[in-house]
Amino acid sequence: MHTFLDPAVPFGGMKGSGIGREFGSAFIDDYTELKSVMVRY
Repeated sequence: MHTFLDPAVPFGGMKGSGIGREFGSAFIDDYTELKSVMVRY
């Protein structure tokens, strides 16, 4: 299976199983967590 990444595509592609998406905003949301950071200067 070949994977082609094109930043112009808004939703990413389908995974090999056909369930879920990869390399798009949905993929990033699944693997990231919002974190607040306070910086003292």
